Amino acid sequence: MDGSVCCQRTTMGASEPPSKEDFKARLEKAQQKREEASWERSDLKIEQSGAAGKAWRLSVEMVAALLVCGGFGWLLDKWLDTKPWWMLVFLVVGGIVGIYNVFKVARRMNNGGIEE
Repeated sequence: MDGSVCCQRTTMGASEPPSKEDFKARLEKAQQKREEASWERSDLKIEQSGAAGKAWRLSVEMVAALLVCGGFGWLLDKWLDTKPWWMLVFLVVGGIVGIYNVFKVARRMNNGGIEE
């Protein structure tokens, strides 16, 4: 019984290493899988489409911040009856937040190595 176990272990440990071509093919497949997985994890998927996608993403960041903050200011003005002061204040805040978001996203685009 001990002899058969010993022989099985030697047989399993004596396998040949894969050929260079097989290794290269497996390596390329793993690199491709890794690249695809990194795009799936990224929240910047639209940038894969090139310069138009990048410009669209940056403009949406800016406009969204302005709309959300402006809308909040408008609601506050309506509730407190202080038209147009809170809306103006929050539009300025929205502009600052939008510019900050654009810089943050643009920095991630550049650091992530996303190329056209």
